[in-house]
Amino acid sequence: MSINEQLQAVKDAEFESLASMADKMMNGFEKLVQLNLQALREAGQNATETMRATLAAKDLPGLMSAQAENPLQANGQRVMLYTQQLAEIAASTQSELAAALNRSMVRMAQALQNMPQSGSGTAPVGGGDPAAMMQNLMNFTTQAFEVMQQSQKQASKMVSDSVQNLAQAASKAAEAAPQPSRKRAT
Repeated sequence: MSINEQLQAVKDAEFESLASMADKMMNGFEKLVQLNLQALREAGQNATETMRATLAAKDLPGLMSAQAENPLQANGQRVMLYTQQLAEIAASTQSELAAALNRSMVRMAQALQNMPQSGSGTAPVGGGDPAAMMQNLMNFTTQAFEVMQQSQKQASKMVSDSVQNLAQAASKAAEAAPQPSRKRAT
């Protein structure tokens, strides 16, 4: 296979890889939109239920019992659930994109590694410079790939830690929220 054919094969594979990554990003975006719509729907339903219970109260004790649920705790739990689902969507989308990028980088590194070998028979005498340039390009690509992998791992850890800290803070806030006091009618 000539160098031009190899380059065309790599270019075609990379185009397919980019299209696949765009599709994965769109799927992640769709999941995010669905999560937000679900959260909005639940918030509207909760507000409606609270309003119905409040309006159905016939007297002050009935009104107080309708308001007895700790809204901060309920909201804290909803926020924690939303945050966990958001983190799952982000992590799965990021993981899929990282896997696709890894496959792409491996494919490119292999193609670059094979090119100097397959093209050496067609190089003119004294043509060591193009082969060295290709080797340098391959080394640079490998180093860039390793840096991207390290950055991806660091970003994943930062997101995971942030989500965990947010969930813990929401849980502590919900637990520490004062319970509404009930006064008895005399």
